[in-house]
Amino acid sequence: MSAQISSRWPRIAKFLRLDSSTGWVDDYLSFTYAEDRLGSGERAAAYEEWADFYEWRLEQRAGELATDRVRRHLVAEWTASMAYSLRRSAAFARGEDPGEWVPLSTRRPDLAAERQALVAEIVAKPIEQLAATG
Repeated sequence: MSAQISSRWPRIAKFLRLDSSTGWVDDYLSFTYAEDRLGSGERAAAYEEWADFYEWRLEQRAGELATDRVRRHLVAEWTASMAYSLRRSAAFARGEDPGEWVPLSTRRPDLAAERQALVAEIVAKPIEQLAATG
């Protein structure tokens, strides 16, 4: 892993690796096993780093996702949800009240509109066309 990556996300760097065949790989699950050993400030900072990493990773995948609208949308929704959850977790770790949970459709109306448009397109396709595409 590059020094730039290690310096950008020092708290989670050991849970990140670059797999040249598939792209970035993260081990958030291992982090969840280790996070209890962190103090509240370090845990909050690590959650913030995870949120930033996932948003950065989405930006890095722009070219890969450019030709697949559905996949791009699903990855964008997942990323937005993870970043939001991680930032809420950071607030909890700092002893703050993150407030009421705000649904994705409220936080990101652009993603909600895209979801509705994708569903409308799928519903509008004739059954035969869907069967032919597999």
